[in-house]
Amino acid sequence: MNNEQKYLNNIEKRFEGKIKDLLINHVKLFYSNDIVINKNKYSIGEYVKLKKGTFIHGIFGGLQNFDFTLKNGFIAVDFTDETRSNKICNSVGMWNIKEDMLLKDYINEYSGFTISYSIGRGPESRIESKLIPYHKFDEVTEKINNDYDVWMYWGDQTKEVRFIPSLVSDKRQIAFILNMDSDYAKKLAYDDVWNTEFDEETLTPFLDYRYVEKFINQDRVNRDASTTDRESAIMFGLPAKLIEGVFVGRKIENDKESLEYIKSKLPDCYICNLDGIVIL
Repeated sequence: MNNEQKYLNNIEKRFEGKIKDLLINHVKLFYSNDIVINKNKYSIGEYVKLKKGTFIHGIFGGLQNFDFTLKNGFIAVDFTDETRSNKICNSVGMWNIKEDMLLKDYINEYSGFTISYSIGRGPESRIESKLIPYHKFDEVTEKINNDYDVWMYWGDQTKEVRFIPSLVSDKRQIAFILNMDSDYAKKLAYDDVWNTEFDEETLTPFLDYRYVEKFINQDRVNRDASTTDRESAIMFGLPAKLIEGVFVGRKIENDKESLEYIKSKLPDCYICNLDGIVIL
């Protein structure tokens, strides 16, 4: 039995109605063999540009998980090892680029800090969130305090620091850049748990039962820097053929053997570093 049939059988057993039909169509599209993806090409030393709608996905571990991803694609763990995800399930998380920008600016922006702060006190008070770029904490918090009647503020590292290579952490060393320009890619990307066109009935199988109401009525409607407003969760997953590049952390950047291994597996893709510059 091939992987496509295995996952189709899984869906037949676990889902019903229109959700089952949606996932079956998604899996069949995932495994389409007659699709050619045009990818951006760069020379060594050039800065990588991210177009609006580009996806980024980081992996944990090293080259073993890299190989698994190339072989299988980006598939929800609920399908690959029967481990149920937290909150959002049966889907694969992607960072969704919201505007055209350089990779170096994206990395700098999201290697930072997410701050939430309360303006005013009492029933008229409100809470807002803001993203603070790398090494800009003092500058941004001073401006907030000068511009508003801030009672208190608190914060956390951005989620990107936890899941992709960053300037402040070596925990993640590999992230894939997926080209989502094609009609094929856009059809797959439409099946996004964050897509507000899907109703509650469609989304329920993709959410922890304790999270359904909050997600439907609050998180996906009032998305902000804390929620976050830059995530996608693609139902079932995305094929590896959408990969156009890989960006790596400092450890792998300085590991010639690992770089050459990555390039040998993805000869038509570029490799870039945390400065957003193509290195191979």
